[in-house]
Amino acid sequence: MSKPTKAELAKYKSILEKQLASLRGDVGSMRDEALRASDQDASVDHLADQGTDNYDQGFMLGLIENEEETIKQIEEALDRIDGNGDWEFGICPLCAEEIEASKKAKDAKKPKGKPAEPWIPKARLEYLPWARYCVRHQEVEERNRESA
Repeated sequence: MSKPTKAELAKYKSILEKQLASLRGDVGSMRDEALRASDQDASVDHLADQGTDNYDQGFMLGLIENEEETIKQIEEALDRIDGNGDWEFGICPLCAEEIEASKKAKDAKKPKGKPAEPWIPKARLEYLPWARYCVRHQEVEERNRESA
């Protein structure tokens, strides 16, 4: 867990840009499909067919919403790579806050061994280059989202 090098940042940026282009195309196609389905709804004679069409359209809109959230996260990651984000690319902001808080605590004992690092593991960034948090904090965020 260390700061990404310039070469790694360039690699992540390339991956993110390709993924972004792909998702934008996918979302565009799904929108077209959802709109085409809504145009056909008026011509459906059978109530069961209309229900199926409504379900399919709702499902498609849910997929679009999820893809748009991923697009937003990718755009934010690209901003962080370019130095325009709210924090540096590759840092888990929650780990950084914890480290900063422990430094400020007057009664904090210095841990033995290697000091904590705020960097997201490179294996995680390889798999999910738009990751905002380390695995531990991502799990906490997801639990908080589920309970809300």
